[in-house]
Amino acid sequence: MKFRRIAIIMALTLALTACVSNTGTAPQGGGTGTEVADQTQSQEVVTDVSDNTAAEPVSDPEPEPEPEPEPLPEPEDPAPFEFITDCGTTTLNGYTVKPIPDNEAFEYILGMNGGMNLGNAFDASDCTWLSNEMDYESAWCGAKTTTAYIDSLCREGYNVLRVPVSWHNHVDSEFNISEEWLARVGEVVDYALSKDMYVIINIHHDVDKKYFYPDSEHLDNTLKYTETIWRQLAYYFRDRSDKLIFECINEPRLKGTNNEWWFSSENDTVLDAYDALMRANQRFVDTVRDTGGNNADRYLMVCGYCHIPSSTVSENFSLPYDTADNKIIVSVHSYRPYEFAGDVSGTSSFGDKEERENKQVFSSLYDRFVANGIPVIIGEYGCIDKCNPIDRVNYYEFMGECSALYTIPIIAWDNNVVNNTGSVLSESFGFIDRATGNVVHQDLVDAMTDDYVK
Repeated sequence: MKFRRIAIIMALTLALTACVSNTGTAPQGGGTGTEVADQTQSQEVVTDVSDNTAAEPVSDPEPEPEPEPEPLPEPEDPAPFEFITDCGTTTLNGYTVKPIPDNEAFEYILGMNGGMNLGNAFDASDCTWLSNEMDYESAWCGAKTTTAYIDSLCREGYNVLRVPVSWHNHVDSEFNISEEWLARVGEVVDYALSKDMYVIINIHHDVDKKYFYPDSEHLDNTLKYTETIWRQLAYYFRDRSDKLIFECINEPRLKGTNNEWWFSSENDTVLDAYDALMRANQRFVDTVRDTGGNNADRYLMVCGYCHIPSSTVSENFSLPYDTADNKIIVSVHSYRPYEFAGDVSGTSSFGDKEERENKQVFSSLYDRFVANGIPVIIGEYGCIDKCNPIDRVNYYEFMGECSALYTIPIIAWDNNVVNNTGSVLSESFGFIDRATGNVVHQDLVDAMTDDYVK
């Protein structure tokens, strides 16, 4: 399966050709700070309005016949939104390959190959049995992050590492971050950057009324926490390369309520949460940009309610205003269908029905964002081990195909939990041993990375 490699090579080749032959400048989409609306590829032409002030009448009893008017030139249509390659008639396994927008943001994400989450490491939280905060890194996953693990990722074809981090167990009452904890996160980030990987860091399991809670009642504290944490992180990482991406928050939701995992545009409580989240996203962008250096135009990721795709493509979501041009990436998570991907007691087969549901996620994200020049990353996806290796291989292969078809990079969730029991094991998303770097599930790794040159 070499679909994505072929698509990317074709796209980059055509992009170079277009740079040589194209003398015009196409309008660029995205990054305007206004809500994304459904658009067509051409816009209505606004005609010039002449001065309609009345003139003094002139007496002319026998005017000369008016000459035949010269035909007006056909009005020029505004330049359509430009794409790197228009391959809309090409099909892959019965699906249409979507055009790739021609802008700097998509040149950036076209460099992304396979992605992996460093899950259950720095995002471990509320481990009350620990006396040393530095033990949090291994509290949930059982291992400290090693260079061998990151080296193994690179050898296998991954070049995107998402590093989820929970900060609230490592701050004082004014939200000042522990220097030792931040330095350890920085050590892992810097090593991955030295391997020429894209790296994403975020605020992860900090959704709590004491820290980040998206509703109007807790808005002031949420904005304070967002600004205080991100100002420290932005200054610390200010001079890192543009391959370091900042992601505002993980799965912001009304934790502990009936609406925690469900989005409804008709629920006033959820809409209040959405408004608070949009304000937090804006505070995040403003804070990072204010720190200057490479942060002035660093790529930033924001999400909708709880990272749910349907909430993000809804009209309730809007991009924050940004002083940098088209440097906002939309982030969603997708464990679909949940009864297959995340429910231990659910189904174990991946077939046509499951393919259709996942394709709908990609299609809706493409139509709302990608087609309008706004990049999207699926920051988490995956399916637990139910002793169904063939179906899991089919799932990861299909997700890779969709990623190539819609130009939406995907980052698998790996929590270092490997199922060797011969029975269904909850939360078993492990692929590569975190301590040794040994590949445990080569079939799944190959399903994710066979599209990339190793």
